[in-house]
Amino acid sequence: MKEAPHGGQSGSEALFQPVRMGSITLKNRLIRAATYEGLATRDGTPRPELGELYARLAGGGVGAVITGFAFVSQAGRAMQLGQCGAESDDRIEPWRAVLARARQAGDDVKFFMQLAHAGRQTRSKVTGVPVRGASSRRCTYFRQRVSALRDSEVLEVIRQFGAAAQRAQQAGFDGVQVHAAHGYLLHQFLSPWTNTRTDRWADGGAVLEQVVADIKRRCGPTFPILLKVSAADDNTPGLRVERMIELVRRLEACGVDAVEVSYGTMEFALNIIRGGHPVNAVFKVNPLFRDMPAPVRRIWKMFFMKAYLRRFTPFQENYNLPAAVLIQEATTLPVILVGGLRSVAGMVRCLTEHGMAAVSLCRPLICEPDLPRRIREGGVLRSQCTNCNLCTIHCDSENPVRCYVGGGRP
Repeated sequence: MKEAPHGGQSGSEALFQPVRMGSITLKNRLIRAATYEGLATRDGTPRPELGELYARLAGGGVGAVITGFAFVSQAGRAMQLGQCGAESDDRIEPWRAVLARARQAGDDVKFFMQLAHAGRQTRSKVTGVPVRGASSRRCTYFRQRVSALRDSEVLEVIRQFGAAAQRAQQAGFDGVQVHAAHGYLLHQFLSPWTNTRTDRWADGGAVLEQVVADIKRRCGPTFPILLKVSAADDNTPGLRVERMIELVRRLEACGVDAVEVSYGTMEFALNIIRGGHPVNAVFKVNPLFRDMPAPVRRIWKMFFMKAYLRRFTPFQENYNLPAAVLIQEATTLPVILVGGLRSVAGMVRCLTEHGMAAVSLCRPLICEPDLPRRIREGGVLRSQCTNCNLCTIHCDSENPVRCYVGGGRP
């Protein structure tokens, strides 16, 4: 097990110690987790407002910012219309402008672009092409017909991840995060629920190894690569932490620089984030449900809603910590915990008692972008985030991300 930072500290000091990840050092151990921002044009070009958002986060005291998931190809974009892309050289200059603005507020903050391919978790209405995945198994959430990627198409996806990472490097990012969690394409190759292949890609870890290798070939051996994984998912047979431990060991040998531990897939989406179940907001803004006829909606609420909501796990603080500890004990990589981090004391314990290298925050920094700075100044014991999940549900609208309870701090 790696040595915990400044073990035994009872205050917040442990959160503000530097931490090494590959060739770079973060100034502290509070990371803004990848969060969908909704601040791109319809073709995926990041808008200037994204630079303003990152400037608020940088000025708010985080050690690093991981962007919302950026699609590596048109076929791999998600259904959210404001998603940023990294699929074209046309995106390099807009991303460079975003970073230039962000660094004005914190030139010691590190920025990572998260790279993603949605696979079966999207809509052909949005991508304009048929939906493809690791296999032909449909997602019960998106309900789209899916075709399995051919061998040549898998190789093309690998190249698309590498090319997107190279664009991120050219735009000035300090590194990238490869999104292999939450049921997106790389997760689909890792999970036996979605990977039913019999060819060389039946070993889903091989796809991820090739993605890492292509990024290193294009960006050089010292360009930092973070990995985001779901330690497990809710399907049977599905991904389990034992399999993820084996995968992390393999990726460590390939040169990944850190791993962030999350959970789940979009089939049970609220188990990824946990907390409130704002059903009425889902029916109002989610394109998969908002056109449901009112009589059908009433019948569903009356007879099926309770059973549906019972599928979701209740919120508890630091809910991914047990799995992250098991992974951390099996690797020398820095392990980043995401999920349910609300109290300062709990964040500190993750570092000092459980050996996490860092913690990453999503909803708390939507609610309070300056939370890290205020923690360091003293007097803040926990985030004001109520876990209502309205911010999450409204990611499926055309609105940029924001807090719908407190409105976020300036």
